[in-house]
Amino acid sequence: MLYFVIKALHLLSDFLLIGGMLINAFVIGMVPPAIRVGVISALRRYDRIVTTAALGGAWIFGLWLAFGYGFYTSGWFGFKFLIVVVLSALHGMQGGWMRRMEADPKLDPPAFVRAGMPIILISVVLIVALAVIKPF
Repeated sequence: MLYFVIKALHLLSDFLLIGGMLINAFVIGMVPPAIRVGVISALRRYDRIVTTAALGGAWIFGLWLAFGYGFYTSGWFGFKFLIVVVLSALHGMQGGWMRRMEADPKLDPPAFVRAGMPIILISVVLIVALAVIKPF
């Protein structure tokens, strides 16, 4: 029973995290400089309260599942863990660049941060496939 509760909390955290990161990626890549400051100001508050908390929840519940139920010894988990680290780093870069872009609306982030949306979507597909199929 506890396993399913932790798994549900992990998935809820994941959904909130990925949704927040996709919103960040959209704003960073698509919102024109003329309206960037107002949009980023509102989004940064949401990112700090919801998305960052969801990132913490995803890590806590994910590690609980991994070490509590022995998934950390599987090969698929190592690859999934690597992708999760990349997504966490991307979230940190998004937050940093939104802070910089709020101060200077004409500033453009590097390509890795601007290409956040496809990186996030491909990562989610790979993570779900690894967790469901457990190929190795």
